[in-house]
Amino acid sequence: MGSRLLTLPALLVGLAGLFLAPRASAVEVKTVVTPFIRAGDALNHMRLDAKGRFAAFIDGSGLGLGVIDLKTKSIHEVSKGQIGASFFWSPDGFRLFYRELAKAPDGTVSSTLKAFDAYLGRSVTLEKLGYATGFLTFDPRDLRMHLMSAFGIRTKRIYFPDERMARWQVAQRNESGKWLATQKSMLWVTQGGYQLRKLEDDATGVDSFDISPDGNAAAWATKSGKIYVSKKGKEPSFLAHGRDPRWHPKKMQLVFAGARMVGNRAASYDLKIGDLDGTARFLTKTQMSDERWPQWHPDGDQILYTLARTTDLFVLDFQGN
Repeated sequence: MGSRLLTLPALLVGLAGLFLAPRASAVEVKTVVTPFIRAGDALNHMRLDAKGRFAAFIDGSGLGLGVIDLKTKSIHEVSKGQIGASFFWSPDGFRLFYRELAKAPDGTVSSTLKAFDAYLGRSVTLEKLGYATGFLTFDPRDLRMHLMSAFGIRTKRIYFPDERMARWQVAQRNESGKWLATQKSMLWVTQGGYQLRKLEDDATGVDSFDISPDGNAAAWATKSGKIYVSKKGKEPSFLAHGRDPRWHPKKMQLVFAGARMVGNRAASYDLKIGDLDGTARFLTKTQMSDERWPQWHPDGDQILYTLARTTDLFVLDFQGN
């Protein structure tokens, strides 16, 4: 496993639970602020852990998985495999779970479920599956992760040493259904996995998705650049043209890369805030740049994001309702 240092502007200071970078207020900022961190590669599908210490990302090639330690300014190469949007952080913020896809010389595809320990800097294999699977989907209500395949749904429970939820409490939890993400669509699963319902969108495939902290709502961006939201598996509603939706850690509110449309084409992307009721507003206003993959700080008062095709990370203050 490799590790390499990030290059940083001399005046920037570190992160120890809070972002201490230059900031901008969330009121249609017209210029790009100084980068908080300048990494060694482009940062795609970025995901910040629940403690605000680590940021996982897919590299500029679209393959592989890396983790930035925002305190030590180092990058760990986690995987060189095909990951896509199929990874998530554990609630304790220490471990990153991901699914690798691999294609054999005979054309068959297999999946491997792994976990990366951010403090030890190494991965362990949890399970090898001799077939292709959908995205790795995590349900925060009962700490279970799900994988969809032609052979059904594969489910695994994760446990933590300081877990407050007793096992009998998990077993007694009753939900009306669960979310399941695949490359083609979002699914709503009921009756213990025996009934699957496809949630209708524009049918171009799922590019990225996020499940709300309480597990009741899901938001996803299609490959054509449209964002849909659904609550408890109900009929999805179109929210906006955009990509990379992420739920606020404490509110039913989304931040995403909102498209600036020129006719039927996205000319650029700026940060945008949206709600389940379908209202949305831009937070930033830039030119000739695409602000992508925004992530909430765990306190919900700052947004970490990057510019497409660059190595730069930025921080934006958020003081919204």
